[in-house]
Amino acid sequence: MALPEFLIRLRNRLLTDPRFISAVQKLPVGRSIARRKSQQLFDIVAGFTYSQILSACVSLKVFERVGREGTSLAELTRATGLTTDRCLMLVKGAEALGLLQRAGGTVHLGEMGAALFAQPWIMRLIEHHEHFYRDLSDPVALLKTPKPAGDLQRYWAYDDSGGDKARYSALMAASQRAVSEQVLAAYDFSRHSRMLDVGGGAGAFLRAVGAQYPKLALNLFDLPAVAALVTRSPDTSSLPLIQAHGGDFRSDSLPAGMDLVTLIRVVHDHDDDAVLALFRNIRRAVEPGTTLLIAEPLSGQSGSGKVADAYFNFYFTAMAQGRTRTPAEIAQIAAQSGFGALRQWDTPNPLIAGVLTLLAH
Repeated sequence: MALPEFLIRLRNRLLTDPRFISAVQKLPVGRSIARRKSQQLFDIVAGFTYSQILSACVSLKVFERVGREGTSLAELTRATGLTTDRCLMLVKGAEALGLLQRAGGTVHLGEMGAALFAQPWIMRLIEHHEHFYRDLSDPVALLKTPKPAGDLQRYWAYDDSGGDKARYSALMAASQRAVSEQVLAAYDFSRHSRMLDVGGGAGAFLRAVGAQYPKLALNLFDLPAVAALVTRSPDTSSLPLIQAHGGDFRSDSLPAGMDLVTLIRVVHDHDDDAVLALFRNIRRAVEPGTTLLIAEPLSGQSGSGKVADAYFNFYFTAMAQGRTRTPAEIAQIAAQSGFGALRQWDTPNPLIAGVLTLLAH
């Protein structure tokens, strides 16, 4: 809960007063709090180092090499191509972060390392962060440049003239399972008959929905080169049928007759003018009463603040477009497009995604 401004000022006067700090640290409780806060501050300072230890482990396939049963330091040294002392340094660093654990002379997965091993898509996301890390090497320059043109912006180039559609569609599809689980846990799709997923990539979200709601007619709209990936799947016989449509979702006509339109991790990728154009284009294609469902990390929410307001806003700055928004900010843009009746749905893990619905007037 946010503190009133007068309490913030009082707190900061005390926390910046050397006499108060000295007095508090003489008390056992005060000393414990001071140590915890010091550790939290140092974790912020050292955070980049921690992320690079994780990045090195992923790049060297440490978690796969350790596996469920563990491995010896000698075998891990041989497999990674590191010297013994450097491999031990990496293992110790990863152990301190809960990624690895040593026991009986064997290197095992730590709790977080086991979670990564069980969800390989997270490691694919970590791999692509090398582009983001390069863009963050000079954060002040990133903040002062109106439209940065760095590694991340080139990586995610999403138009018909540039970018590797198959590469980033595969990356997004790999992470879609976790998002799909959040949306399916929060929202009942059985109330709808025809669904259109706008910006749906290769169709991973639609397939997750279709597996649980087989009577729902599934439609996808994305750039032609991306939509074509849906029909190029080598084996679609056992998958829900998806009707793919290609075009620019801000200006080209969307298929009509839908009673549900979904935007899964789409809105936060775009600036306000593009979001407004997208919402208006969706409104032109649907009848009054149609539901618009949005799923993505939301700004200003309990449980997702660090992700939405710290991580993603710098990420989108490096991308040179997009930002996270509060539900109220999304509702304000939607109201200009003919949508209202905002409802926010509880998800099991808002860090991964929040879910909003709006109704067409």
